Amino acid sequence: MLDYLRRQGSTALRLVVLGAGTVISISCGDDSTSLATAGGTIQVEAVTEGSDFDGDGYVAGLNSQTVAVGNLDTVWFTDVEPGNYEVALTGIAENCTTEGNPRPVEVVPVDTVVALFTVTCDVPPPPPGGGGENPL
Repeated sequence: MLDYLRRQGSTALRLVVLGAGTVISISCGDDSTSLATAGGTIQVEAVTEGSDFDGDGYVAGLNSQTVAVGNLDTVWFTDVEPGNYEVALTGIAENCTTEGNPRPVEVVPVDTVVALFTVTCDVPPPPPGGGGENPL
């Protein structure tokens, strides 16, 4: 009888080991196909410096997608196909400037790339003629 129980225990142990091995091989399988087709993220940051900020903020553009960005704001374009892109910041007031616009970025699968735009704003000059009406 003792031999019978040992054989049954051995069979049960083999089944447990086989089942565990199957689960491990499934969960650790090579999933490079889905990784290669997974999208990445572009994080767009606008940092405004100076004395007279652009009151309505900016617009970040990627291909045909656009999103509003505040003066000190961060927005994201998600699930972007891997590849090279240009991110543009538009809607910048005349008294503000930024360099490197549009900005090139490279998107890789399941990662985030940052496009940082530093916008510098100065006090705008007064309008020609002083802006006032002639009192005569």
